[in-house]
Amino acid sequence: MLKDTADLLLMLRDAGAEIFRVFSKPFSIDSEALQRLVDAGIDVRGHSYEELEQSEVIPRTLSEAIAASKRDNKKIVVHEVGGYFAPFIAQLSNDDAHHLAGVVEDTTFGHNRYNKCVEGIQCPVFSVARSPLKEIEARFVGDSVATALDQILRDIGVTISGRSALVVGYGMIGKNVASALKARKLTVAVYDKHDHRILNAFSRGYHVHKKRELLMRSDLVVSATGEGAITLEDIEECKNGAILASAGSKDTEFDVRGLRDLAIGTTHVTDHLVQYELPNGKWVYVARQGTAVNFLIESVPDEIIDLVFAEIILCTMLLLKRDEGLDTGRILSLPPTYLNNIAKDWLKDVNR
Repeated sequence: MLKDTADLLLMLRDAGAEIFRVFSKPFSIDSEALQRLVDAGIDVRGHSYEELEQSEVIPRTLSEAIAASKRDNKKIVVHEVGGYFAPFIAQLSNDDAHHLAGVVEDTTFGHNRYNKCVEGIQCPVFSVARSPLKEIEARFVGDSVATALDQILRDIGVTISGRSALVVGYGMIGKNVASALKARKLTVAVYDKHDHRILNAFSRGYHVHKKRELLMRSDLVVSATGEGAITLEDIEECKNGAILASAGSKDTEFDVRGLRDLAIGTTHVTDHLVQYELPNGKWVYVARQGTAVNFLIESVPDEIIDLVFAEIILCTMLLLKRDEGLDTGRILSLPPTYLNNIAKDWLKDVNR
């Protein structure tokens, strides 16, 4: 729950939307922004990732929202940052699904989740995770990841320049992380499970090889896949003293829980860096408990976030109007005409 998200929610409320409930994701909570929402009477609840994934929190909230919709005839729009509602929306009866105007998903992780079950979802599902405007945001996220890592290393008296880095995942975020690290004079290697992405990285001057070989050589390992990419076995193969950092939207890039269980020694080096001693005699470091390092700083300027928020709002309006024959059974993207209008208005404001 960051300042820009609070601004968006309060703006939507002032425009007449009823904010039924907000879940604040762990490790990205600004206390001042949270208090603003609470003071405004918005129902904000904090839960761990485990609670969101494994408890009845999500299905119970969905049921309560549908019950409210049946009473007041207001349609429900689910704004997602991670796809938590996806399996439960897919299981709704025809009668209950009728009360949902649709879903807007913001992240690659959530996009992938909805993609797995969208054929069974009876309402339209928009995703902004792969839009051209999100690509602009991703460039700033990549730079923020590199800046945060630089700060983390400076805290222990180490320079980031001249180190070797492995970026796992060469999608929208990963390619921008790789570019930002390369600009800071690191030797950057790339690994992705898709060979065509590895080829793309190679053509742009990055080192490529088998994952095991790259792990054994890299001082920094940054994972940006939107899913679990680095297993416990992978961690054991890492170079001694390697630093593991996430650029994903949640704490699933590394098997941090397995690492804690495996480690025979743990040292909290700084507020943002933990050292683990492995049974094989190696040491590895984990930044920010395996959560996204870019949240350590102001990740993306507000005026850039505004582009994505504008896209989310337009998706929401299309869902509520439903006059364009929106398809179900597949993930939808905002049409280029709307994206061009957002860009045109943004540029007009910048150049005024």
